[in-house]
This record gives sequence, structure tokens and C-alpha cells, in this order.
Amino acid sequence: MAGSTMLARLEQLAGLALIVTVLADVFLNVLYARAGIAIISRPLAHGVRAVFVGVGRLFPTHRPRILSFCGPAIVVALLFTWVAGLTIGSAMVLQPALGTALRTFGEPIGHGFATALYVAAGLISSAGAGGLSPHTTAYNLFFAFDSFLGISVMTLAITYLMQLYAALQARDELALKVELMTGQTGDAARLVAGLGPDGRFETGYAILAEIAAELSRVKEAHHLYPVLFYFRFPQALYELSRFTLVLLDAVALIRAGLEPRAAGWLQRSAGLEHLERGGLVLIETLHRVYLRDEGEGPEEPAPEEVAAWRRRFGRGLAVLREAGCPVRRDLARAGDAYVRLRNQWNDPLLRLGGAIGHEPAEIDAALHDPQPLRDKPEPTAPLIH
Repeated sequence: MAGSTMLARLEQLAGLALIVTVLADVFLNVLYARAGIAIISRPLAHGVRAVFVGVGRLFPTHRPRILSFCGPAIVVALLFTWVAGLTIGSAMVLQPALGTALRTFGEPIGHGFATALYVAAGLISSAGAGGLSPHTTAYNLFFAFDSFLGISVMTLAITYLMQLYAALQARDELALKVELMTGQTGDAARLVAGLGPDGRFETGYAILAEIAAELSRVKEAHHLYPVLFYFRFPQALYELSRFTLVLLDAVALIRAGLEPRAAGWLQRSAGLEHLERGGLVLIETLHRVYLRDEGEGPEEPAPEEVAAWRRRFGRGLAVLREAGCPVRRDLARAGDAYVRLRNQWNDPLLRLGGAIGHEPAEIDAALHDPQPLRDKPEPTAPLIH
């Protein structure tokens, strides 16, 4: 008898611990809202991502479409885990009291865990306790607590979903804006040329400052809603790593490629500094949260990679020169500066894109396409996703 009582108490303590763990995860995700500190959601998201990546490898032709369901599936799994954890934890607290402190009027009651789950699910969903009534003060309080808990968590979950998808829309709008400003090429040189046609960047500076502000909002959105990182579409243009790379590449072209005497004010401007540092902080945050288990990349790029960067820089300068932008003449020193700037963000951005199934050529189209962009017909690729 004493042994069964001890087991019942241990079961109830385990149930309470499970409830507290779930509540802590809800608090950290929805209310505290800082990336990288959640208890359940981070390993859960990594596990779901691993499943989708594995399935995508089995069906390579459908891989982009399969991986596009990863983000929504993580959200469903997270919400189900929260509700299931609260329900199972409550059932573990209630089961030892079935038939004693919890009774029905005139009808027999089962004592199994399935009955306890049924009662707990009714309390969590506020649908009632299935005819059971508590006969002690402690269980009266627990019934009230469980009902309040269910209403609170469901309300927070609905609010979380609304804010999550609002943040996703804002990120997609920025991605589409950057893509269209490159002429749907993914080439930062086209963006810079459009900001300063004939070398006049006065109007383009306001657009650059606006993009920097939007990038900061995207960074904070990923801090508030970590699961946002796993949302991806089959089209790479909506990928976070792609538009961040384009923006940082634009910064590198402005800093390293433009003539300081004509564009020095732009190179020293707060807007350009905001855009550059915003992109680097975003990379650092995402790398720390999502790739911290995979270690750091190489500190120095391989010689063949440096050569590819220099070729890309040369093509970018050609686009800027054709648009009438003032470019530097000392190409060797300008190329060295470009390589130094690019080395800060190239590898982590490609690794972040690869973490959700994008190839380097999708993330950095300008680097992996040797054909000069001015010789190409205008792109007509649809943007529907």
C-alpha cells in the first residue's frame, strides 16, 4: 500500500514537472521571445528540419517543395507538443485520484490513464471534466488552474501565430523588394547601379536607409520568433540568406568599388553603416542560434574562392561603370578590399542557406553565373509561390 502511494506521488510530481516545463517553453517562446533559449522548441525544430531534409534527399526532384512545408510543420508540431504536454502532465496528476478525490454521481468511473487523459483534455480545452467532480480543496484548485491554463496557452498560441505570419510577410516583402531592385537577377551591382544612376546617389540614399531599417526589423523578428528561420519557399529569391547576401554585397561594392572622391559621402554615411552592421548582426544571431552545433567555418577562404570573388567583383564594376557610376581605377587594391569585406559574411550566409536546403548557386546567383548580366535578356521568371 505504501509502495503504491509512493508511486502515485511520484507520478503526480512528474506530471507537475512536465506542466512546468511546457509552461516555461511557452513563456520563453511567446512572452520572453529571445532566440536560442527555449527548452522544447529548439530541439523539436531541429528534429523536424532533419526529417524534412532527409525526405528531400530521397526525392531530389521535389526537394524544394518538400522543404517548403518544414516551417509550417514545425509550428504544428510545437503547438501539438505544448497541448499534449499539458494534457499528459495533467493526466498524471489526476489519475491517482480517480474514484477517490475525483468521483461521479452514481456511475462507475475508470481508473486507467486513458480516463485521466480524457478528463485532462476536457479541462485544458474548457469542455468540462466529463462528469467528474473534485471532492477535495486541492483538486478543486487544480481543476480551476487547469482550465485557466488551457485558455491562456491557447490565447497565447493564437496571438503567436498571428504575429509570426505578420513577421513572415514583412520578411517576404523585403526579399521581393531586393529581388526586383536587382532586375530579378540577384546581382547586387544592379541594385547599386539603380540606386545611383549616372553616379547620383542622393535619391538612392533614402531607399538604402529604408532598406536598412527593414533589415533591422527582420533581424528582430527572427529574435522574437525563432521558428521564422525555417520558413522557406521553393523559389530561392525569398530566402533570407539570399537577400542578405545581396545587400551586403551591395555594401561591399559601394565601399570597395566606388571612387572615394565622388562617392565618399555615401561610403561614410550612417545609412550604409546601418545596412552593413544590420546584416552582420543578423548573421551573427542566426549563426549562434541555428548553427552553433555545427562549429565555425574556415577563417580564410580557399585561393580558388578568392579568385571567384575577384571575378565577381570585376563583373560588378563593369555593371556600375556602364550605369555611369564613378568606379575606382586601382582594381588590385579595390579587389583586395572587396575580398576582405566579403570574407566577413560569405561562408556563414551560405551555411545558413544550406541549413534549410538551398544550394550556393541559389543564394549567390551573381557569383555562380559567369555570363555578363548585360548580355542577358530580361528575366521573366514568375514570382508566384
